[in-house]
Amino acid sequence: MSRICKVKDILIGEGIPKVCVPVISDNHQSIITDLIRLKDLEIDLIELRIDYFKELLNHQKLSELFKMIASLEMKQALILTYRSVKEGGLGNLSHEEYINLYSLALESGAFDIYDVELSSGTNTIITLNNMIHELNCKVIMSNHDYTRTPSLDTMLEKIKQMDSLEADIIKLAVMPEDYKDVLLVLEMTLRANEIHDKPIVTMSMSNLGTATRILGEQFGSAITFGKDHDASASGQIDVRSLNMMLKIIHENN
Repeated sequence: MSRICKVKDILIGEGIPKVCVPVISDNHQSIITDLIRLKDLEIDLIELRIDYFKELLNHQKLSELFKMIASLEMKQALILTYRSVKEGGLGNLSHEEYINLYSLALESGAFDIYDVELSSGTNTIITLNNMIHELNCKVIMSNHDYTRTPSLDTMLEKIKQMDSLEADIIKLAVMPEDYKDVLLVLEMTLRANEIHDKPIVTMSMSNLGTATRILGEQFGSAITFGKDHDASASGQIDVRSLNMMLKIIHENN
């Protein structure tokens, strides 16, 4: 099995970490404006945080938004992410509503990758994975802990669970209390890459964890999240500075 996940012409898991910028606008026009602005930026992926959208239960509005996004024909790979409250987002949909949301998005063909939360439960995960893979899209399975950094064994077990549930890309984000926690995440990332043959994305959030956002090539984190205007999580670096730092580190590696 290859460690590389190819989406469009982007090889996730190879070389410099791929740069992703989240869009967290809450209405149709602002989302489209943001995407058009980001279209010309030197980034690989764009994540639409759909849990910020004010009309999340309005299927007509969602369908119109997704069709408009599809018509933009973005060069970057697009990730659709619904982040629940329990994983640090704004979403409080039922499992059925969560599945319906992704079904509507899949019908539009607007997105290349879908974020599926580990905390959704096995039945929901299997349903979503089958829907997503049936249309040849990719699953980035994610788990977030905004309160602490779990033990090394606990984090590796989370990675193992996501691998076993047929994630194409595995993402784990945790909150550090000190720099020892940051070092633990870097060690965990190295170990996880020795065990698993899929792209792994890890980060230690907040400003304490900045190192984890720029050292992915050295420690094995395949995607790093930067900001253009507004950040979707604490510790995200301006994407222009992020690109510069990644290139400097790559050239001197």
